[in-house]
Amino acid sequence: MKAIILLFDSLNKNYLPPYGDLLTKAPNFQRLAAHAATFDNSYVGSMPCMLARRETAHRAL
Repeated sequence: MKAIILLFDSLNKNYLPPYGDLLTKAPNFQRLAAHAATFDNSYVGSMPCMLARRETAHRAL
């Protein structure tokens, strides 16, 4: 199994076409979402970006 984890700082999923935005043009995101798993819910234990990244990495490993 191959996995790619994309982390963005301050990017709201509502601005991406795979999640319903009709104004943004992002063909690569649309193509990736068509052939991959997308998640509608996620959990971050803390709001500061560095702490959230650390928690995500510890769950992934």
